[in-house]
Amino acid sequence: AWQQEFVDIVNGTKKELPPWREVNHEINLIDEGKQYKYHLPCCLQALQEQLCEKTNRYLNLKWWEPQAATQAAPLLCIPKKDGTLQTALDV
Repeated sequence: AWQQEFVDIVNGTKKELPPWREVNHEINLIDEGKQYKYHLPCCLQALQEQLCEKTNRYLNLKWWEPQAATQAAPLLCIPKKDGTLQTALDV
């Protein structure tokens, strides 16, 4: 049956590492040259006032600083169950 053909990969985790093999390729998981375009934070209209208040509060407290940059992490605006704003950086 097909199980015998694939016994080496469907038979659980082995307790030892596979034999060492010389690696002659690479997998680039991070593209250092990639440039991301800037987008203003998008937020549900119901949360926009809270985002503005939070942004101003963080700027006044010097937690956030406006900076010129070629790239930035996207800011996610997530509504909590109680209707208040939760922000998160997508890094």
